Amino acid sequence: MKKVLLPLDGSTRSLRTIEMVKHLYPNRDTEITLLMVLPDQTPFETSMERDRDQQKATQQLTSFAQLLEGWPVKTVLLRGNPGPEIVQFAREKAYDALAMTRSTRGTLQRLGSVAAYVVKNAQFLDLFIMRETQK
Repeated sequence: MKKVLLPLDGSTRSLRTIEMVKHLYPNRDTEITLLMVLPDQTPFETSMERDRDQQKATQQLTSFAQLLEGWPVKTVLLRGNPGPEIVQFAREKAYDALAMTRSTRGTLQRLGSVAAYVVKNAQFLDLFIMRETQK
């Protein structure tokens, strides 16, 4: 069974990768893991705010998993620096592929910092970086 990691940040842009993955991988032989990485706690963040953010992210992951009905889906929530956390998790769990969107920044439309980090550091994976098209 092929293992695909799908990091999400909850944005509409990142959710479009779910549709891309559904088209690229048949559900009968692909396990998909939805991953969200929340930033480390800041000195000004209260434990109540941290718990609220974690609960919201957990609810989002559950609703995103429902978009993949028919596929074996796992959800994972981590804390830390998103780029390194994504790459480390993918390495440790031996994923075959990673699919994510890039951000569009200005007229140059460069990769966002997380996507750029993943591309630079996850050469061991099949990477699918989806570009958001302007409408």
